[in-house]
Amino acid sequence: MDPLSALSAIYDFYGQFVANLPLACGPGCATCCSVNVTVTELEIEFLRQHPLSGDRRVLEQVENVRNRPHFIPEFTTNQLAEFCLTRREPPAETGTHAPGACPLLNSEGLCMVYTHRPFSCRAMLSRTRCRTKLAAEIAPFIYTVNLTIYQLIEHLDRQGRSGNMLDMLCGDREQTTGNRTIPGFPVAPDEQVKHQRFLDKLAAFPAGNAQLVEYFPKDLFRNC
Repeated sequence: MDPLSALSAIYDFYGQFVANLPLACGPGCATCCSVNVTVTELEIEFLRQHPLSGDRRVLEQVENVRNRPHFIPEFTTNQLAEFCLTRREPPAETGTHAPGACPLLNSEGLCMVYTHRPFSCRAMLSRTRCRTKLAAEIAPFIYTVNLTIYQLIEHLDRQGRSGNMLDMLCGDREQTTGNRTIPGFPVAPDEQVKHQRFLDKLAAFPAGNAQLVEYFPKDLFRNC
């Protein structure tokens, strides 16, 4: 079982799932492309498969930007999900989101590693132009779906760590936090049926010589 194959399959499945959404996003729309991207080590491994990720000039750009303020996550998605499922108030993040564009953008505002970008970038699907409100307007159920995908990716990399993409690309693990297994999915009651249909489709999606359901605890996919 290859976690990278599963990660690639999740990316493909998500791309198909959101393909027909009415979105304002398009080439050169880079308001959400910031220095505050959170990733897992598995996603960094996938990102490094892109030829440009090892380019000396690109790495120098990343290192230069990394020396400026950027968000350092203290908790992973599955940690926060566990707080929610056990009805405990999660601790507040002390890190703050800083200004600044992602160093993986070119001069035209296009992502140089677009095909291998992390899920945090793929999840920014806005119904309105971010430039207007300076934030993505994500449909409520897509927000739920995004959280589920974050949890699944973290579970795939449950022996690894999560942190800011800039730090992770530079091999700095000091400001990262350990990943967790999925404790369950915190889903609102009125979305549970719809969410289960989403999980059923995801579970049956091909991942290498297997299906995605085979990479996760069976009780997560009750109908499979």
